[in-house]
Amino acid sequence: MAVDTRTAIAPVPVPAEPPPGYWEREASHFPQPLSPMIRSLQLEKQNEVLRTVFAESGVLLEGIDFREIGGWAYTRQVPLGGKDRKAPPAWLFWILVRTVPSIRRRIKTSVQNIRDDQAMAYVERWWSEWRPEQIATLAELRAIDMAALGDGEFDAFLGQVVDFLHQGWERHFRLTQPFFAIVEIVFACQDLLGWDDRQALDLMNGLSTASTEPGRRLAALTQMARERPAVRKLLENIDDGTAAQVAAADREFGAAFDAYQREFGYRALRYEVTDPSLDEVPAFALGLIRDQLKRGYDPKAEEGASTKRRLEAESKARALLATRPQADRDRFERALERARRVYPVREDNEFYTVSAPLALVRHGVLELGGRLAAKGVIDEREDVFFLEIDEGRGAVKSGTDQRALIARRKGERAWTLANPGPASYGTPPGPPPSFDALPGDAATVAKGVVWLMERIFAAEASQTRSASGSTLRGIAASPGTYTGPARVIMDETEFDKIQAGDVLVCPITSPVWSVLFSSVGALVTDTGGVLSHPAIISREYGIPAVVATGSATANFKDGQLVTVDGDMGTVAVAG
Repeated sequence: MAVDTRTAIAPVPVPAEPPPGYWEREASHFPQPLSPMIRSLQLEKQNEVLRTVFAESGVLLEGIDFREIGGWAYTRQVPLGGKDRKAPPAWLFWILVRTVPSIRRRIKTSVQNIRDDQAMAYVERWWSEWRPEQIATLAELRAIDMAALGDGEFDAFLGQVVDFLHQGWERHFRLTQPFFAIVEIVFACQDLLGWDDRQALDLMNGLSTASTEPGRRLAALTQMARERPAVRKLLENIDDGTAAQVAAADREFGAAFDAYQREFGYRALRYEVTDPSLDEVPAFALGLIRDQLKRGYDPKAEEGASTKRRLEAESKARALLATRPQADRDRFERALERARRVYPVREDNEFYTVSAPLALVRHGVLELGGRLAAKGVIDEREDVFFLEIDEGRGAVKSGTDQRALIARRKGERAWTLANPGPASYGTPPGPPPSFDALPGDAATVAKGVVWLMERIFAAEASQTRSASGSTLRGIAASPGTYTGPARVIMDETEFDKIQAGDVLVCPITSPVWSVLFSSVGALVTDTGGVLSHPAIISREYGIPAVVATGSATANFKDGQLVTVDGDMGTVAVAG
């Protein structure tokens, strides 16, 4: 959400008052300051749901809290009891596990969930119940003509939309529990084969079809454009009017493009409501078609390469296990079958539980902004994003002028952008205790939670720079080597800078950014782990990726030739 620079805005200092505990910047999902609207819609609900999910799963944490501190999003792992403490020594932890009621309850729940296979029950529920419900409700709410509703009817509708968003978050976080199946296969590969994380994850290549489906479907449009000279000509110079020109020049292509936008464009670009959804910026999708024409993107070849990598990893694993005891082979096969059932759910559910509901909320909030502007209580429709949801809904009923509040919050945002928060507040509590004192199943869950947190939210890397200062190290997320011009994209407003074959350098990507991956040659991020969305999407598209470099966006410049080594986890200035 850009601050309006047409009128001078006096920065308003935002006090940073961190609560007790150790807080880290949450740049993986919120690389920009939070808008008041998303803060009111999301943070407390996330905290509430995560605490519930952790209790239901038997995790030895109260939850993960998200807070706005000094205008920026921070997160904290909340220990049982709520207070940060250094991990107890092994002997004391053994006693605590057997005497503290809250720990005993969590362990009992954890063991029972494993015996009931609750994780896979959630997966089956996703495919048979939750997914169809999300799709049906989304279609029902999208079909409502908001402009035709009276203020009271619209308020009730907006309440439904917010409830739908919150329901999506609840399902999204419950679907993190099945991801322990990925822990199972990785741990099995470590124990039985001596493989590292990425070797184990090669067994999942090509299975996250939700990541690549937008690019593959766009490739069908690219093929249509390739066969239509008039369309190709219009794509040479794209602006806001090109979509209408294309539709007028070729009705069949225009209809196919509109269908694509309806199916894949109705999603938020990131975990915010201030940025346009893809369907609002058709020039962006047309630009991707132009880039696919230039690169000769071939989704069938990409799919074939992913399948080949998966089958080769599977064949190698079974060959290494051929002489091992039957129990070892059974463990591997069971873990592999479960992981392959779970792996596609991570990206698939995100679209239906998060991205699409956020787009729906954005459109509803814009309608709210239009009504407030018509009543004269705000100046422009988009000013509504500087209000919290209850403030906006209340102002429609009361007619109370909101312009002074909005002006102050614009000033606060200007100050926040000029004063990035530190990487952390508080004292790190240190490593977790040894989980050897836990019962076998509970120990696996505890170790799995730690492993998943590290692989999804990997800390901004401790970078190791070469003597010349021209190389950054991060996490090797997707194999291969690629040399091309860097394109530093700080947020979605800069998508138009991307050119075919660029190395995309960014703070992080949301799943919706997957549509870019058919245009770029490699990916480099500041944050994220080997199971972060950008890492998964890169592997699905078969492009080299290095994540968690810590500062790639600050160290590389647009057009600078860089080499990305997705095997070694390095990014170097070429030549």
